[in-house]
Amino acid sequence: MSTGRLLPPLTRNKLLVHFLFFISLFKSPEVDCLDSIPTIENEIEGINEWIYLSVPTASATSNVSEKCLQHTEKYLTALESRLPWAVQMYESSGRLFEDLIYIEGSDNMHHESGLFDECLSVESDRVPFQGQYCTVFFKLKPVKEEETNVNQENISNTSTDEPVENLYTYQKPSVGFCLPSTCSASDLRSAVAQHVGYRAIKETHFSIVTVANENDCYTQKKIDTSRTTFDNVTIAVLFAFSLLGITVATATAHDICNGNNVTKSFAIQLLHCFSAKRNCATLFSAEESKDSLSCVHGIRVLSVCWIVLIHVGGAFTSLRLIYNQQMVIEEGKQFENQFVANGLFAVDTFFLMSGLLVAFTKLRQLDQNNGIFNLKRFYSHRYIRLTPVYAVLIAFVATLHPYVGTGPDWNFVVQKSQTLRKTWWVHLMYINNYVTPVRNGLWTNPAMPIGETWYLACDMQMFWLSPLFIYPIWRWKRTGVIWTVCSLLVALAISAIVFLVHDLPANKFLFRPSDMAKINVYADKHYAETCARIPPYLIGILLGWLLYKTKDKPIYIHKCLVAAGWMMATLLGLIVTYGMFPYLDEATVPVINPWIRVSYEVLHHSAWAITVGWIIFACTHGYGGFLHQFLSWKLFVPLGRLSYSVYLIHLNYTFAYLSHQRKPFYYTRMSGNVIYVGILAISFLLAFVVCVTVEMPFINLDQLLFANKSKTLQSKLNQSFLKLKTRINSFTSFSRKEKDVRVI
Repeated sequence: MSTGRLLPPLTRNKLLVHFLFFISLFKSPEVDCLDSIPTIENEIEGINEWIYLSVPTASATSNVSEKCLQHTEKYLTALESRLPWAVQMYESSGRLFEDLIYIEGSDNMHHESGLFDECLSVESDRVPFQGQYCTVFFKLKPVKEEETNVNQENISNTSTDEPVENLYTYQKPSVGFCLPSTCSASDLRSAVAQHVGYRAIKETHFSIVTVANENDCYTQKKIDTSRTTFDNVTIAVLFAFSLLGITVATATAHDICNGNNVTKSFAIQLLHCFSAKRNCATLFSAEESKDSLSCVHGIRVLSVCWIVLIHVGGAFTSLRLIYNQQMVIEEGKQFENQFVANGLFAVDTFFLMSGLLVAFTKLRQLDQNNGIFNLKRFYSHRYIRLTPVYAVLIAFVATLHPYVGTGPDWNFVVQKSQTLRKTWWVHLMYINNYVTPVRNGLWTNPAMPIGETWYLACDMQMFWLSPLFIYPIWRWKRTGVIWTVCSLLVALAISAIVFLVHDLPANKFLFRPSDMAKINVYADKHYAETCARIPPYLIGILLGWLLYKTKDKPIYIHKCLVAAGWMMATLLGLIVTYGMFPYLDEATVPVINPWIRVSYEVLHHSAWAITVGWIIFACTHGYGGFLHQFLSWKLFVPLGRLSYSVYLIHLNYTFAYLSHQRKPFYYTRMSGNVIYVGILAISFLLAFVVCVTVEMPFINLDQLLFANKSKTLQSKLNQSFLKLKTRINSFTSFSRKEKDVRVI
């Protein structure tokens, strides 16, 4: 490795010379001290080499700015003199061990993280710079074998300052350096690139490319400036949040003091919609409406806990937070962990329940309203129900999220915030799963904002389409059911065609390296596609119709059929969860049979929906046993009301937690469980605050402002319907009389 000339000359290392000379007196008493002096000089050169590992800008031959070179010299001079700030700066820096960047046959990524906070706190009145923490990533670029004999400096010129292209760049080997703040990312990149060349890995030659970006460089001044500078958008969001907080506090205080002693005018009722006292009482109430399906509450809570577990587990393999990422991946291949590693279908439970509840509720309303379908109210109620919490989350992530923490990878949070500022309208229109700037790179684009909300877009789009199935089922019954079933089959057929045309991988891409290249295609063409995810929703509509017809009627099912139903549901659930287990190891199964791959990927969403659907049906009609008692536990009722907010909050909190990490840690099951439980508990706590201050107040407003109008409109529509029916009956009776007269 060519290190160039270290700026401080060897004569400045007198203290090190004296120290090593003193040590040499005790190393070998039989050796003459004069004979040992050349050895000391060699050791001094080794010390300089060791210092260079943490101070790459010390090389005079590297292409760095003059100011950076000068300040690096002052830093090393102070380090020679053992000045505290210089020693702290040196100890805060990682080491550039070239042989550890890429190791033949190893899948583990080497990270020298250094000390983030210690580096930022470096400051001295004697020098015109502060400590600056910068992260350099390394990636491989294939080169032809004949090029490996070229001068190494020419090969290393492939370094670039391009931004991080995808999430997995954060998994590349990296070193965190503590350098003078006057050195730019370009200086650091050039200095490091000067001393890395190529590697031959598995008989293939690669040039090592350095990637450093100003966004991955931090100083205390830069952080303080960014955290005390608010643009107009951020100020507006702060004002809106403050106004909301004042409104909630005022409404709560008024409700506590005068809630039971005043005649509630419309203005008071409007104010009390924001009362935390009222909303807490509603939230913690375990009462259910007569038309509710009690087992759904437990399924909803368990499903959201499962989704949080999957996202937290997946996060352990997405950012550079652990030393043993390969161990996590290998653990994910174990049979008992498939419910986490292969749990991406957990969201299908919510698609099923969404279709079920929409159909079950609306079919009963159609009975009560004589078949009148108020589409305007149907859509507006849904939008008001989902959007306020969603909008608050978008506003927070787009403006305030970057201010809540710092860390070596905090740019990950900042990128999401900046992207969301440009695409917020796409999310509020619920088309973020189709608009290209947001859709591209659903899983690997680090700038992808609030990526979990693809579900909300799919669910809302399915809700828009639901009247096309619900009303025909109510109006024409068997024809409507056949139409829904045919639509389900068409959706499955389209998914199969997409899989075949695009040659999509199985959803086990995490464990099959050959499928990694298609991860974004899989996400865009299947995972976030409404057509591909609508089958569970349609199954939910059919189940809602079945429960609508049978809920209030006693149904007797033979014990053998009940046992067969539970056995079939269990078998389908096990196949969905563990069916791809034999194909995890690509070395054992290089190619998955296309029929197995396509059939599993197309059908497993529907199979899981059928499994959960049977549980709901059996529990509703008294064939659930102890499972029904557990799922109907009263504690699940208030927790279920928090599930929507938990879903929106938990992933953003998880990424903030990971980006805030100062150093990677060694993953174990115990540490993973502790982190999961902590994130889950904090997510529910934050969801409680959001639910009481945002979600429930707007639900109250919806009921207050639109309930009376809906009743008035419904009354008018019913009267019109009765008048029309009366006229039709009158006209029919008149026609009959006229016909009778003619016959006479």
